[in-house]
Amino acid sequence: MSEGDLDHIEQLEAKYPDVPRFVLLKLALRYRGVRLLAPATLAISDADYNYGPVQVFRYHDEEALKKAHPGPLLFRDGTTGLVAFEDREVFEDPYVIDHEGGKFLLYSDASKARLVDEVDFTPRPAYYGKRTSSGKPMESIATARAQRMIICAYRHCHFWDTGEQCKYCAFFTDLNETRQVSEKKFPKDVEAEDIYETVREILKEPGRVSEIYMTAGADYEGEPAFEAEVDRYINILQAIGRNFKGRFSSQLMAPAYSKAQYKKLYERTGLTTVCPNIEVWDERLFKWICPGKERFVGRAKWIQNTVDAVEVFGKGNVYTQVIGGVELAKPHGFKTEDEALASNFEACEFYSKHGVVFVSVVFGPARSSVFHDQKRPSLEYFVRLIRGLRQIREKHGLKADNDDYKHCGNHADADLERVD
Repeated sequence: MSEGDLDHIEQLEAKYPDVPRFVLLKLALRYRGVRLLAPATLAISDADYNYGPVQVFRYHDEEALKKAHPGPLLFRDGTTGLVAFEDREVFEDPYVIDHEGGKFLLYSDASKARLVDEVDFTPRPAYYGKRTSSGKPMESIATARAQRMIICAYRHCHFWDTGEQCKYCAFFTDLNETRQVSEKKFPKDVEAEDIYETVREILKEPGRVSEIYMTAGADYEGEPAFEAEVDRYINILQAIGRNFKGRFSSQLMAPAYSKAQYKKLYERTGLTTVCPNIEVWDERLFKWICPGKERFVGRAKWIQNTVDAVEVFGKGNVYTQVIGGVELAKPHGFKTEDEALASNFEACEFYSKHGVVFVSVVFGPARSSVFHDQKRPSLEYFVRLIRGLRQIREKHGLKADNDDYKHCGNHADADLERVD
């Protein structure tokens, strides 16, 4: 499969000349996954590369916590990509990365029969290894991507309490009976002062971060729903804001709040963008795949709240995303790739007309998620998806610069805007 897969990338490159090879490779690596060979594992254990085991949307069993993990992959053109490692997701035939002659080399498969390219990993931020005044390791407060600092303020999703979690999700989970990480490993709440100090520290490293990104597990407590969560974010964003004068480059990925709640966030903090992810557009599939979101918000209200957020934050400052491929999950998903694409393009067209930036990620079968054994569509499906989304956004004068190749590394359709 590996030789054919690489040839297929070359065929896709010929068929879709507007999609750069590195974007195709980024998709393929996320699609097929990556295995680190022993020399590469040893090399990333070095302090310059090792980011540690904490990952927001991955499981954290004892073995995973013992391993060194690198940051985003770095391609030769400067593109970054989030690597899907086989110890946390399920892949049949992953690429492999070896370390030879001081270089990280990407091969088509474990036989190393074909060298694909030389790659690297994003250097570890300087704040890793340091502690807050309360003694917390700063890398446990905030992880980093290419130029994005990611803060998870609440490490428990209450949708899991009743088995209504999104079926593709593995938010802070273990592979145990409850599939929840114990609070002993990772306390649910992160103190605002620890976050303030960690942000202050990363700002000492020039050019290392250009955006503060916040997320957390869903907490629907309060009246109206999610009011406690909104107040938690306000408290933390105000603490972060002590490091800045006025507004600061930031994004909040959270449920689709009411307009009044968005106004509170905007007026009381320096937050600049929000991202209430729809994840799957089709009404029937949304109810099946995201039952917690359906119960506590509802698809129609989720969509309306997202559109209303544009009135607060402005056109192009509200984002949403689809988990590309999840809409084909069996047994209830679309039967054909064309049907799935049509649904996603309909969503992008709707949101774009209302000033919302619609992007995609590649569905990964996380080991501790309900969908751990689902199959995904073809690689070409994702190429067609990212091309179509980018074309629709361009028609409506929208740019996905919040999720471009420098900030996140997880949105190949945003990377396509580099050729504009």
